[in-house]
Amino acid sequence: MFVSKPDDIKVEEWSTKLPTNHIVVSLIDMNETKSGRKLCTACERENETESACSWCVNCGEALCKSCDRYHRRNKASSNHKLIEIGADVPNDIPLQHADVFCKEHPEKKVKAYCNDHSVICCMTCVMLKHRKCDNVGSIEDAAEEMKQSDEVKEFEDKLKGFKTSLETFVQNRVDNLQNLDGNIKRIKLEVDTLFKELSKHLEELKTNVMLEIAKIEKEVKPEIEDERDEMKSEIAAVDNSVALFQTNMKHAPPAQFIQAMEKLAEQKTFLENYLKDQSTKIKDIEVTFKTNEKVLEIKSIIQEFGKLDIKRSEAAVTIEPTVNNVCMRSLNPILSSEISTGLDVEGIAVLDCGQILLSMKAKNTIQLRDHNCSDLLSKLSVPGSPRGVKMTGDSEGAVAVRGHGLILFKVKNNQIRKVSEIQADVNYDFVYHKDRYYIGCGNKICIYNRNNGNYSMISDISVNNEVGYMALCDESSLCYTDYGGNTVYCVRMDGTPVFTYSSQDLRFTIGVTVLLYTLK
Repeated sequence: MFVSKPDDIKVEEWSTKLPTNHIVVSLIDMNETKSGRKLCTACERENETESACSWCVNCGEALCKSCDRYHRRNKASSNHKLIEIGADVPNDIPLQHADVFCKEHPEKKVKAYCNDHSVICCMTCVMLKHRKCDNVGSIEDAAEEMKQSDEVKEFEDKLKGFKTSLETFVQNRVDNLQNLDGNIKRIKLEVDTLFKELSKHLEELKTNVMLEIAKIEKEVKPEIEDERDEMKSEIAAVDNSVALFQTNMKHAPPAQFIQAMEKLAEQKTFLENYLKDQSTKIKDIEVTFKTNEKVLEIKSIIQEFGKLDIKRSEAAVTIEPTVNNVCMRSLNPILSSEISTGLDVEGIAVLDCGQILLSMKAKNTIQLRDHNCSDLLSKLSVPGSPRGVKMTGDSEGAVAVRGHGLILFKVKNNQIRKVSEIQADVNYDFVYHKDRYYIGCGNKICIYNRNNGNYSMISDISVNNEVGYMALCDESSLCYTDYGGNTVYCVRMDGTPVFTYSSQDLRFTIGVTVLLYTLK
């Protein structure tokens, strides 16, 4: 059964009139409606712009508030499934059944599925292109087989995993917003507190100056006023003397006149001495104020309360990618450094600052060198042949000393200092994870846990070979080499095997490092 193309229309134009693939449209539109980006489809046909509030599953269209109301009232669409934009999409959404047409022959429906080419096709394609294929069957059987396959189930799990990851990101953004609000609130409070403290301090300085001014007024002004009043009294006395002199000049008998002049002469002498004394005694008093230069410089020096800085760091969100296999390739060195010491380098560790730690087994020492390995900064002697060396913290590290144990050390100010040690019959290397040391001892991986500041063995993992060099893979697994063999083993922290990798190139391996590792 097929539908013929009308004679008066081109294939390209006719194909646009074919029924919509509602499954694909539904997936796209569901995503858009949930994110709230959709405009009303019905209004857009009339060149109008209205924000959609719902989505019709049956029509595959977004509807605004007005169109939603009429859509529900219309008899033809009254039973359609409408979903509010932003709401969770239910799992029981009915999909419209639409015919699917062949890509090679648009006028014909698909009828078969070729397993050899993994493609759906019409009967014409089966006869022309797939007649030699061995695995051509019905679409129904292919779809049913596909639904039961592990790949489809895994695909569903991945989709759900994507949702979980996105929800993790959303929660991270929510947490970041809350933290940001807290930071802004704290900064505002800090600025306000600083302003109040500065204002309080300036107000105290102002009060001190005002109190000092009041003290000066109280002490100095009365002194000047007393001198003024005293001199006014002397002026009054002089006025009396002048009046007495004039009266005696006109009316006093000779004897009385002479007697009066003698008294006036005495007063004259007193006034001369008084004026002479006052001319040197009285002082002009002036109060000045010299502003503290630092106060004057405040406006020019202090242009801001502080600097605001926006720091962007990696979000604390982890997404676990999956890989189907482990790929180990040969790498070419991008940097080499010759250490002109004539010593054997057994282990290497790099500090965050770029400095390099080397375990030198010939001289039983650990060397701290600069980032080019050219300058020796410090060294630490150990009681045996040092092998694997690793940093276990920002400045803490450890080195495996064969047959002796682990020497725990600290690097500070370009110096290496021994902190403590763990007694163990160590082979070559160790792994540090969550305050535990996993040490290769013979055919075992011995696990040491910290207790009251000291490390003691709590368990061990037995293996079938001598444990060589070791590295941490992820939070739950580690890998190690069989020293002298050609295999790398990966096991869980409880000893459960994960994978093995063998190669003739792996002989007497000295060191193993995990660059990127994820478990499926």
